[in-house]
Amino acid sequence: MISIKPLLFSAAVVSTSYRRNFLSAVSAMSTSTTTTTTTSSQSCSNNGKSAIVFLHGLGDSPAGWSHLEDELPSIRKNLGKDVHYVFPPSPTVGLTINGGMEMPGWFDLFDWPIGITAKDDRDGKMAAARQIEDVVEKLESEMGIPPSRVIVGGFSQGAAVALLAAYHRRVEGRV
Repeated sequence: MISIKPLLFSAAVVSTSYRRNFLSAVSAMSTSTTTTTTTSSQSCSNNGKSAIVFLHGLGDSPAGWSHLEDELPSIRKNLGKDVHYVFPPSPTVGLTINGGMEMPGWFDLFDWPIGITAKDDRDGKMAAARQIEDVVEKLESEMGIPPSRVIVGGFSQGAAVALLAAYHRRVEGRV
């Protein structure tokens, strides 16, 4: 069994098989009995004790996942208390595999199927990871939520960016 623990900056990939571990990691972050109001917008207007940043997948938008703000507390009550939810939007990118068609995405895809020899959009991925790092820093500077109390997760491309952001934070020695 995989154990996910919220360390200075955690990444969690949510899928059906990892749902229990994700919920355990998130619920470990919120132990206060004080209730605060959360919002699904990008603005950081409440004074929560922890945060969940969730990134949507290719072609989707923050609205496609904002239901987590209501669903997670219905599964675990303490996920509604002192937890601030952030659903940042990806930029609009031209997808090479779709003839350059522009759509919401965290980075370009050059080859299909994606394999070990596929061309990589390193610049796009790093820009997306920096965008998420900015969100985490904003949570700390504007709301007082330290990175150790933030879980970053996502679906599809969003999950890849969440993991990359966490990896680069660790490599840079900021954990």
